[in-house]
Amino acid sequence: MNNNNIFQKIIHQEISAYKVAENSDHLAFLDINPIKIGHTLVIPKKNNRDKIFSLSEKEFISIMYFTRKVAIGIEKIIPCNRVGIFVMGFEIPHVHIHLIPMDKESDGNFSKKRMILSEKKFQILSEKIKKSIEIEFHQ
Repeated sequence: MNNNNIFQKIIHQEISAYKVAENSDHLAFLDINPIKIGHTLVIPKKNNRDKIFSLSEKEFISIMYFTRKVAIGIEKIIPCNRVGIFVMGFEIPHVHIHLIPMDKESDGNFSKKRMILSEKKFQILSEKIKKSIEIEFHQ
């Protein structure tokens, strides 16, 4: 297992990320190559496994509980029919969950061209989602 992947670097603050939520066990941040505006990644901080079902039952429930909060926050900010959840884990060997605001099934197509957003747009979006989560869950 690669202990020096990009997610580990984000966790250890070796590189920056547009964080939207964080607790002692999990981190959520905007994908820098989003499929859709608001595309967010949720990762566990304390393990470096690459398959979500290799998490313990407690870890799995915990990350899903955290992911739900993030998805609700996204849905309050980004106009969409729903927030889709995707777990694949092929590119980076670290458990990660994609949350993607969706209006139709094809919005979850990972093969399509990724969006390019300005740093300012990422900053504004991450702050709005973060505030939405804080308000919704009184954090």
